[in-house]
Amino acid sequence: MMTNSNYRLLPPKDEYVQVSIYLNRVHLDGCTPDRAIAQLIEMGYDPSLQYQWNPKRNEFDLFAVIHDRPIADSLMDKQACDALWAAFNESSLYVIGCEAAQNPNWLAAGSFNEARRHAAPEEIEPLQANAAAAA
Repeated sequence: MMTNSNYRLLPPKDEYVQVSIYLNRVHLDGCTPDRAIAQLIEMGYDPSLQYQWNPKRNEFDLFAVIHDRPIADSLMDKQACDALWAAFNESSLYVIGCEAAQNPNWLAAGSFNEARRHAAPEEIEPLQANAAAAA
């Protein structure tokens, strides 16, 4: 049985890589949501739609999740990242690590111009709330 919680963006599992495109922010990359999805498919991805409440903007973020795999099986090599970043630099979310805020390996980048870094607690908290709600 499918429920709304099946579509919530949850943090990556332990030692996973998760890559998503903010569909409600692709305009920052000069694109529409429909064109972004079509472009992701053209690039060989099979996006799934998920959402997350964004308390900073007081709105839902709609994501096209394109990659959610264990680090050891990740397909996000330099070539794949370069192509993705060229198309979706300002509307992407790249996360490595796990859903536990205390894990020092939990890394995130909100834009590919931004170096990957440890996620700040205020970035993690909304994700934990979603994980608890979906449980």
